[in-house]
Amino acid sequence: MAGAGSARQTSVDWRAWHAGYENPDSDLGRRLALVQAQLRGALERSPQGPIRAISVCAGQGHDIIGVLAEHPRRADVSARLVELDAQNALLARAAARATGLEAVEVVAGDASLTDAYAGAVPADVILVCGVFGNISAADIANTIGNLEQLCAPGATVIWTRHRRAPDLAPYIRETFKREGFSELAFADAQPFGVGANRLALAPRPLQAGVKLFDFIGYEALWPHLSAGERAALGALFRADCSLVELVEAMRALPYGLPSEPTVEGMLLEARGTSATKHLFLAQVLAQRFPATQPQLAHRVHRLDRDRARELFGETIAATVPDGGLIDVHRYLTIELDGQRIELDVTVPGQAWDGRSPLALACGPGGRDFPAGANPDAEMSALEAEHCDPSSREPFLAALAAANAPPAGSPPS
Repeated sequence: MAGAGSARQTSVDWRAWHAGYENPDSDLGRRLALVQAQLRGALERSPQGPIRAISVCAGQGHDIIGVLAEHPRRADVSARLVELDAQNALLARAAARATGLEAVEVVAGDASLTDAYAGAVPADVILVCGVFGNISAADIANTIGNLEQLCAPGATVIWTRHRRAPDLAPYIRETFKREGFSELAFADAQPFGVGANRLALAPRPLQAGVKLFDFIGYEALWPHLSAGERAALGALFRADCSLVELVEAMRALPYGLPSEPTVEGMLLEARGTSATKHLFLAQVLAQRFPATQPQLAHRVHRLDRDRARELFGETIAATVPDGGLIDVHRYLTIELDGQRIELDVTVPGQAWDGRSPLALACGPGGRDFPAGANPDAEMSALEAEHCDPSSREPFLAALAAANAPPAGSPPS
C-alpha cells in the first residue's frame, strides 16, 4: 500500500512512508483501517468459490495481508501484489509467508503497465491505494478508464486519495461513474478519502503493453512548490542519499504547522514544525543510518519576539507577546564519530559539515526532557503543564497560516 509504481521512482525510499502504518491512530493507520474494512466487505459480497485480488503499488501489503491473515475466506483468495521497491516487496513476501498465505504472490515489478497483471486477471478485487495522490489528474482518468481490463464482472475497486488542495476526490468519484463503476462507499479518514466502486459494465480483456500512469510522487503532491524547491526536498525519499543530503533536505522543508499536525500531514503539505520534522527525521535515520541511534528530546523554553522574528519572520513574530511565551521545542541527538551531538533541522542555516552539532533553533536556554516511547503524547503533556494557551494560540494560528498550500479546484 502506497508503494512505488514505475521505474521513474526507483530511488524513492518508500519504507519511510510506511512507518505511519505502525500506529493505528496515525493518519495512515486510520486510512488503512478504512481500506481494510472495504476489503472485508468485498470478500463477504463475493459468491462462494475462488476470489482473485490484485494490488497496484502494493507497498508492504498491509491492507491485503492484514485482512487475509484472519479472514474466514482466506483459503478462497489468490492475490498478486505488484510493488517496484525491492525492499518493500521483500517485506510483503515475508509477511505473507509468516501468516501462511501461500496464494499471495508478491511481484517486484512496474505496476504502471498492464503486463504486470497478466495471469492474475480478471480479478474480483482491485486495490489502487496510495496511487492517485502521486500521479497527474490526466493519469488518474487514464488509469480508471483502463481498470476494466483488470476486472472480472462486478469487480470491486478500492482506492484512496488525499483531500489536500486541489481536492481531486470529487473528480475521481465522477470519473469512476463515467467509466461505468457504481459507487459502493466513500468515507474520509482525514486527510485522506477512501472509496469503493463496483464495475457495472461488461469488462474488457487485458491488453498487453498499456501504460496506466507515470508515478511522479511528490511532484504531484506538492504542485504549489517550484521545481527547485521540490528538488531541494528530493533526498527525503531517496534511499541512496547521504546523511548530509538528508539533513539538508529536512532543513529545506518549509516551516509551518500542517492542517494535521502529523508526519503524514507534513509530507502531504510540504511544511513542518520542530515536532513533525524531527519525528520524521528520527524515523528515517533509524532506517537508513541506524548507527546514528537517533533520540528525540523536548526543550521547554521562552521564545521572545526578536528570536521569533529571526527564525520565522515578522508575521509570526508579531503574535509573540512583549514578554515572550513559553513553548516546547523538539530536537534530536545522534551518535556520530563516537560522540552524541545535537541536531536541529527546524529552519535552514549555514550548510552542515556532517560532523558538528546543529545548534537548537530555540536557543541555549530552557529545560530538556528526553523523549520516550510516545513523544507526541509527552510533548502535549509538557505543553499542558508549562504553556499558557491564551498567549500561545495566536502564535499557533500564525504557524498554521505559514506556507499553507494555496486553495485549488479539481479539473472540470
